[in-house]
Amino acid sequence: MSAGPSKSASITGAERPATLWEESASEAGASTRRHRVFAIRLISYLTNYLISAIPSFKLRHLWYRRVLGIALGPRAGVHLGCYFWFYGPGQVRRAGVSIGANSRINRDCSIDVRGGVTIGDNVSISPQVAISTAAHSAADPAFRVEIRPVVIEDNVWIGMRAMILGGVTLGRGCVVAAGAVVTKDVPPLTIVAGVPARPVGMRPEEASHYVIEEDLRLFE
Repeated sequence: MSAGPSKSASITGAERPATLWEESASEAGASTRRHRVFAIRLISYLTNYLISAIPSFKLRHLWYRRVLGIALGPRAGVHLGCYFWFYGPGQVRRAGVSIGANSRINRDCSIDVRGGVTIGDNVSISPQVAISTAAHSAADPAFRVEIRPVVIEDNVWIGMRAMILGGVTLGRGCVVAAGAVVTKDVPPLTIVAGVPARPVGMRPEEASHYVIEEDLRLFE
């Protein structure tokens, strides 16, 4: 007569009680995740409510470069009050965020860098412009976030309170009028306006080769 299955053999992996080591490892992992989330939120708070209010380009840029990992070209300037959306410094470095030489991001802009943002040389971004790279799909039952990068080429001029949505490329020398909402690519030298933005004119080629030479002054 064969012996029946032992009690220990009848317990499946799903039924087996967790060992003290497994419970400890699980708690340690959860604790690490909590500390990581706290650190990212602290960096975000410091970036957007303390660093952004320091009236010194040099100090702000030092933080943006060293802590966030944003690549800033020579004489690029991020003015007071700029708000950066990100998932953490590691994510910023992986996605790639760069601001080219002599480019200016003016006061109170909101720059979503979760999907990656590339800004060329001599770009002028007026106050209160919003750039978005992450958005929910209205047709997705799970309401998941879609991540799409934004590329802004050299000598682009973006007017006050315009909005640039994810996946858009602004071609060299184009102009986005104040208050426009850009939902698709803009060809080089094209002037767009409206909601959604549509072409309304062309910029002369000779007007797209300037160098922004304004000084980076204190209290700006």
